[in-house]
Amino acid sequence: MLETPDEVAALQTLLDRSIASAGPHLREIFTDDVLMSASEVIERMPGMQLLTVATVSRDGRPIAGAVDGYLLHGELWFSSGAKAVRTAQLRRNPAVSATWLPDETTQLIVHGEVEIMPFGDARAAPMRQAMIDHYVPIEGPEWARFIDELVDDGSVAFRIAARKAFAYHRARAVP
Repeated sequence: MLETPDEVAALQTLLDRSIASAGPHLREIFTDDVLMSASEVIERMPGMQLLTVATVSRDGRPIAGAVDGYLLHGELWFSSGAKAVRTAQLRRNPAVSATWLPDETTQLIVHGEVEIMPFGDARAAPMRQAMIDHYVPIEGPEWARFIDELVDDGSVAFRIAARKAFAYHRARAVP
């Protein structure tokens, strides 16, 4: 867990503020008894987690796709290549929505804007380290060199500056 007490508190404030402004349909699903606290979100999202990220095309169409996501310091992060369509869309319009849906019992939805930074930027260091921590045990030590190539090819890291976030966890029904 990388989160400081202040970062946990900031995530909790975001979750509380978001649910307080939620519409009636969302509140029918995200009821008080299933809302996750910031601490629960952090506990349930260790390491790499698949996110579905939605961006906006030049003509206003939503485009969604899966990315390797990381919860770092209470914020969602992901990366992409410098020449990727997603990167071009986010450079033009930083509006983004991301959903973590590991199964039917758990969900985190975040809406906001991305901060884009070169992969070699010091601010992206937590993202780079999280990727190394995840992939080197799977792919081997040579994978760490791939990270250096991401710096050289202009790949970017995205930090979602969330305006809204909603999180729930429902226990599975026992048959």
